Amino acid sequence: MPDKKRQKIDISLLQTFHLVVTTGSFSSASRELGISYQSAANHVRRLEVLYGAKLVEAEKGSRVIKLTPQGKALNASLGNELDTILSRISVLLHDVHSVLRVGVPQTIFHNFFPEILAEFRKGAPEIELHFFERDTILEEMMLDGTLDACVSERFFGEAVVTQTLLGEYRLCLVYPRDWANENENLDIKFFTTQPFITYEPGQTIRSRSVDFLGECFNAPPKITTSASGSTSVARLVEAGIGYGIVPEWSVKDNDPKVAKLRLESVQPVKVYFGYSTFLESNEYIRLLSNACNQVMKSTLSKDSSR
Repeated sequence: MPDKKRQKIDISLLQTFHLVVTTGSFSSASRELGISYQSAANHVRRLEVLYGAKLVEAEKGSRVIKLTPQGKALNASLGNELDTILSRISVLLHDVHSVLRVGVPQTIFHNFFPEILAEFRKGAPEIELHFFERDTILEEMMLDGTLDACVSERFFGEAVVTQTLLGEYRLCLVYPRDWANENENLDIKFFTTQPFITYEPGQTIRSRSVDFLGECFNAPPKITTSASGSTSVARLVEAGIGYGIVPEWSVKDNDPKVAKLRLESVQPVKVYFGYSTFLESNEYIRLLSNACNQVMKSTLSKDSSR
């Protein structure tokens, strides 16, 4: 951009440009926005003046537009961020009161969020919270603007989502206590032919568990049941249906029906708090981040690496 000075740009100009690009014409964009063809064209012209270069070319009589090299560069630099911002603005305009949409894996929600929510409510008693108990699609939901914040076991690596490390946890193998004599430690090879209860396909713990057991057994584990969270896996193990691998904090050391074996050789699972980057100064995001750190720090160990 020739003019390096920071200038104020009406977001409606960017929205019109974005729609012209995605729909392929001024007429389609104007219909989407409910404005005239001339207004849509004027929005783009004003953006070109601010940008200091021609962005769109439209031949006379042709309904299809073409982007100039500068237009392509601007469109690429906007990326997913503009979609996320526009989606969030749309939600805010239709909400009568404030809503914060948060995605959390079921296991983490059940074990930590009652206490996190109690802490959060001390500073924000009125705001409505919408929780989505998800795992494999959290990144997609953050990128398309469906969520404002999330707690995830994956690092997304996307500029439009800011993530900070909350900590990490170890996994443990759990099995019915009556599978072994009192004080007997079962060898990992014992489980080669036993029924394995695990998480739904795509979930972080399932992938890590299957890889670990495959190396130990020199063959895939015998998966017989899949569930959506550690509570469900632990209950099935308690019923004697099979063994599983879950976060070490999800089953007590002195559980009368379930024994557990800490898996020191399995890489710890990192847990991140994430939020849409444009909400960085939002007071509720800060409150939720602080509550997650305060409640989870005693259970999750800290690691300086990402």
